[in-house]
Amino acid sequence: MNFIQNYLQKRTNNIVAHQDFELAEEFVNLDFSFGYNQDGSIKDGETVGKYLFHMEGIFLDLTDRTLSHPRVPYAHEDRGGKFSNLVKEFGFGNRKIIWKPSDLFNLDEYMDANWFPEQLEMHHREYDEMLEAKRLYCERSISFLDYFFKRLDVYRGCEMPTFIKYYRGVDIEKYKDKIRRITDDYPYQNERGDLI
Repeated sequence: MNFIQNYLQKRTNNIVAHQDFELAEEFVNLDFSFGYNQDGSIKDGETVGKYLFHMEGIFLDLTDRTLSHPRVPYAHEDRGGKFSNLVKEFGFGNRKIIWKPSDLFNLDEYMDANWFPEQLEMHHREYDEMLEAKRLYCERSISFLDYFFKRLDVYRGCEMPTFIKYYRGVDIEKYKDKIRRITDDYPYQNERGDLI
């Protein structure tokens, strides 16, 4: 019986990892028109930065298996398709993210929120590393992807229970490589507000 449960858990986890890949593809293909004024000029770096933090926050929120990342507001719609009802019945949902900034997103509250599971505080060095990674990301000294990979490595190393449960059977290095390849062309904003 345990064999069947483990098999089903690993299969489910690989399906969820595949959903992360789809999420990353949608994310990097989002419409960046929110960064431009009506006359075609680029909005100021602070406004664009807030919008980018919002979009990146959606990705970081939805890929956090510990459910500790702050909830980020986003709209979604039914994906539709031939097998939409079947997909819903299996519990995977059939929703598609609408990648557009929302006035409901409060950047200051987002930055001030706790981003980590309480169990991480038992691992003092790793907790401090994550606080530093969060600070560097919020200052735009590192990219959201640098933060994302650091979070994966720390949570795996500290064996966060929900992280282990939902990544069991997923090859983390292959997972990271695929996310890297998908997000390769995503424009990062540095600490000066420039897109690179």
